[in-house]
Amino acid sequence: MRLLLTTLFLLSSLNADSGILDIKWPKPNLQQQKPSTPYPTVLTKGIKNTKLPIYIPSSFAYDEKMVVVADKNFYTISFLLQGATVMVSGDRTFQQSISTSNSDFQKMMKPSPTIEFMEEEGMRSANFNRHGVNYELSIECDKPKEDARCKEEDFLRKLYSKLIMVGGRP
Repeated sequence: MRLLLTTLFLLSSLNADSGILDIKWPKPNLQQQKPSTPYPTVLTKGIKNTKLPIYIPSSFAYDEKMVVVADKNFYTISFLLQGATVMVSGDRTFQQSISTSNSDFQKMMKPSPTIEFMEEEGMRSANFNRHGVNYELSIECDKPKEDARCKEEDFLRKLYSKLIMVGGRP
């Protein structure tokens, strides 16, 4: 329920008075983006119009039961596990437009060396920035005080270390 409310809140916040970072991206090399085995239809159809890099843990890339909610500047993908839900989301909403020749833009496009791991209300999350996009990888457990995946950072750190780009554009 909390996951649904969070998703609805994030989607409704996209309609606020914020802007979208307007970037003129170079044309992608499609050969580098094609996986050796096609991703599930739920993923490819769900993210086809998204204009930001889509990261998910590699161990879930072929999960046909994933839930995808996306538009061109936001996505969230959920994976249902036994007793827990893993969610990864990316959001590129900003208050201004910026030119690709701007030095601030160049800084924003570099991966942030800071990854913030947090625990709140029985959930664990990792927040980070890549390509000028804010990302969150989180896990919510049915029994957070008993489930090691939510009690300790190890599970989330392993998922973070195996993130892969499955679509969108950097």
